[in-house]
Order: sequence, then structure tokens, then C-alpha cells
Amino acid sequence: MHIDDTQLPFESAWEGELAPPGGVFARGDGLPTVSLGRPAWWSDGEMLGKEWVPPAGGRRYGLARFAFSLRPGARQEVKRVEFVVHLHAKGGGQRPLVFDLFPKAVTEEQTGEFKVGVGPDFKFMGAEASLANVETTINLKQAVPVITADGVGESVARWVFQSRPAHPLLGSQSAYVVVELPPGVEAARASLLLSAEVTTRFGPMRGLLPEAERDRLSWVLE
Repeated sequence: MHIDDTQLPFESAWEGELAPPGGVFARGDGLPTVSLGRPAWWSDGEMLGKEWVPPAGGRRYGLARFAFSLRPGARQEVKRVEFVVHLHAKGGGQRPLVFDLFPKAVTEEQTGEFKVGVGPDFKFMGAEASLANVETTINLKQAVPVITADGVGESVARWVFQSRPAHPLLGSQSAYVVVELPPGVEAARASLLLSAEVTTRFGPMRGLLPEAERDRLSWVLE
């Protein structure tokens, strides 16, 4: 299976202005507008095609794509974004796990277009690996370096994106998770959180997704 992330449509599932923390007033021009894309999902059977054999023990896997878009105002600069995905079991039960994720954290700027793969072990493989041995390939365009990426083996995936002088934090960003579904769990439900550190003409401010909207930012991955 091949995924061209640069050509996948950004289907906005929620859009609105970030809100300041409780008790803080956003002066002047407010805070940036953010759009959250509807998650995309590919099952293990789709990923591995004719090579797929249901794994022993009843565990299942799938690939999820999460995306967001930032539109800061003319006098705003987004310095840092924290993007978090919480995984729950649809209908209750043992929580799904983050089996692997991408992008990974980097110690230096890593931007531009590149290709990664997902092997038959459901792990991401970078350009240094032989993509001839992978079952799923993904074309990506990363505009902003990731300085933190964690959550493997847990039910929460987290990325921190940091702007650089040559790479401002605006426009769309994508993140991928290989989800492990425990035995008996039909599907995963993903809920999203996002926060941003923004420089405004009145100084630095922190923006969050509006608390009243957070219950709506949850989707079943199927």
C-alpha cells in the first residue's frame, strides 16, 4: 500500500480560534485559528494486503493519520505546538496502545520531502532501511522540526513541534500512529488536544483548544 501524504486532502473536522487559559484575557488580535483534520485509518489487512495473516492472540493493528493546520494572524508567530492523541476503546474495554509513531524526535532540523515505510512488524522504517522490505510506504513533507515525540507502548501519543527562523509554524502538519488493538476491542477512539505558545504584539501567550469544544474532538478509527 502506498500513501502520498502530500496529496491527501485535509478534511477539516473542527475549526476555531485558540483560547487562552482560564482566567487569562487575550488582548488585541486574539489567538491563531486552528483546524483539526478528520483522522484517516487503514486496517492491518489494508496495510499488508495479500501478505496479511491475522496475528495469533487476537491482537489487531492499524495505521492512523492525524493532521492539524495553523493560521496565525499578521502580528502573531507560533513558536511551539504540543499535539496529543489519546486512545480509548470503542464501547469500553482495554485501551489501545501506540505501537509506533511518526515523525520521531530529531536533534537537528529535518525538513523537506522524504519517504518512510511500515514493515510487516508494523514498525516505521526510515530512509536508511530498505524500502523494498516494507509493505506500506508513505510520502511525507515535513515543514517544521519535531523536538519531542513519545508514547510508544502507552495509550497517549505526543509530539512537540518547534519553529525555526527558516521554518515558521503555520499551515498543515501530519502525524502517524500504528495502533495496537487488544483482543476483543473492535476499534479505537481517538481524542485530540493541542496547545500553542504564541508571540503577539502584547507579548507571549499560550493558546488552547476551547474547553467547551473538547468533547467534540473525538473520533472512532475505522
